[in-house]
Amino acid sequence: MKLSNSLCLVAIACFAAVPETTHAAVNSIAEIHQVLHHDELDAATATEIADYIRNRYKGQDLSRGRHRTLIQRTESGGGIALWVLEAPATDNVSVVAEKDRRWQMRRLPETGLWVWTEEFPNFSSVHFRFDVNGKRIGGGREGRFGFESYEWQPESLEQPGTPKGILTKMPSHTGKTYFPGVQRDWWVYVPAQYQPNPNQPAKLIVFNDGGGFIRGEGNACTVLDNLIHLRKIPVMIAVFVNPGKMPGGGSNRGNEYDTCTPRFATFLDEELLPIVREKYTISDDPWDHAICGSSSGASCAFTAAWHRNDLFQRVISFVGSYCDFRGLQDYPQYGDQHLLDGNKFGPWKTAHDYPALIRKTDPRKQIKIFLQDGENDLDNQLGNWFENNQRMASALNYAGYDYWFVAGQGMHSKKHGMSLLPEILVWLWSDSEGQPQQQKAE
Repeated sequence: MKLSNSLCLVAIACFAAVPETTHAAVNSIAEIHQVLHHDELDAATATEIADYIRNRYKGQDLSRGRHRTLIQRTESGGGIALWVLEAPATDNVSVVAEKDRRWQMRRLPETGLWVWTEEFPNFSSVHFRFDVNGKRIGGGREGRFGFESYEWQPESLEQPGTPKGILTKMPSHTGKTYFPGVQRDWWVYVPAQYQPNPNQPAKLIVFNDGGGFIRGEGNACTVLDNLIHLRKIPVMIAVFVNPGKMPGGGSNRGNEYDTCTPRFATFLDEELLPIVREKYTISDDPWDHAICGSSSGASCAFTAAWHRNDLFQRVISFVGSYCDFRGLQDYPQYGDQHLLDGNKFGPWKTAHDYPALIRKTDPRKQIKIFLQDGENDLDNQLGNWFENNQRMASALNYAGYDYWFVAGQGMHSKKHGMSLLPEILVWLWSDSEGQPQQQKAE
C-alpha cells in the first residue's frame, strides 16, 4: 500500500514537472509581436506565422525587399510594423534605418523567412533597408513608413445648421496652348453665401492636386462651409485641379509642378479660370487670390505666386518640395554645349533655388505665405525636405515677407497641414476687407 502511494506521488510529480506546450495565436501582427518578443517560438508557431505572412502577401516575391511593410495601428496613434524577408538560413539578416537604428531579424525555422516586429509611437517614421550579410537591399518608396494622428478642429467637421456649398465636377478639360492634349479632372466649389454682386466679388482659392482636398473628414469644402458661415473668412470660390494625364498615358504632374516656370499658373489663368469667371463674379485683384498645394503641388503654388504675382499673392504650402529635381545631366558642364545654349531650365532653375532668389529679389514681391513641414519628411537624393522648408522660412524672414511656418514631427503627407486648415485660412485672409486683423502666430 505504501509503495503504491509512493509510485502515485512520483507519477504526479513527474507529470507536474513537464509544462504544457502552448503558444499564442497568430491571427494578427500584434499577436506575432507578442510571440517574437515574449513567447517561445516553437516549430508549430513559426509555421503559423509563416502561413499568416504568405497569406497577407499572396505570392509576392519576399526576397528582394521591395514589398510593403505590414502595419497594425495602435490606439495611441502609432503602430506595430512587421518586417519579413526570404533568405537562406545561413545569412545574417537585419533591418537598418536612419538615426543609426538596427533591428536583428529572427529566422522562422523550416520556412525560409526572417521576421521582426517593432512598436512605434505616434509621430515616428522609419526609412529603412534590409541588410543581408552587410549588403543593403530594398528601399525606395516601399522602404519607408510612419505614423501621424491629429485631432480635427470643430471647423474641420460637418456642423449642424451650417449651410453647405455646392461642389461641381466640371467636364474633363483637354489642354490647348500650354499642355496640348493633356486631360485633367477638376471641380468648382461655390459656398451657399455666394451672391453674384459685381460690387462685392468673391475671393478665389485654387488647390493643386485638387482631388485629394475634397475627400473625407477635414476636407477643404467642409472647412470653407464652416468658416464662411462663421464669417471668419470672406466668401470665396474654390477651384480644385488635378494634374493632367498625357495623351500617351502617364502623369503630367512633374511637367506642371516641378519645372518652376510661369507656365502652369498661366495655364490656369488662360484655360481654366475663364470658365469659372464666366459663370461666377470673382475679384480681379491678385491679393484676393490664393493657391494651395502639398509636396510638389506646394512648390508649384509658390511658383505661381512668384512668377505670376499679378495672379496669385497668397500661398498655402504643405510639405513643400523645395528640392533640386534636376538630373546630373541637367547641370552645365565646362566645355558642354549647355554653356553656350544655357541650362534648359532657363532662369527659373528649380524650387531648391527659391531661398536664394527670395533673399536677392528687391523689392520683395507681394506674397503672404503659410509653410508647414515635419522633421520626419523625406531625405533622399533630391534633398532634405524639412531642411529646405527651413531654408525657405529663413529666407522669407530675412527678406521681410509676411509668413507663418509651422514645424511639426510629421512625414511627407498633408495630414498635419489639413488638421490646421481652419487656422491657416483665417490667418491667410485676416487682412482682407471686412476681416478682423490677426497677429502673425509664432
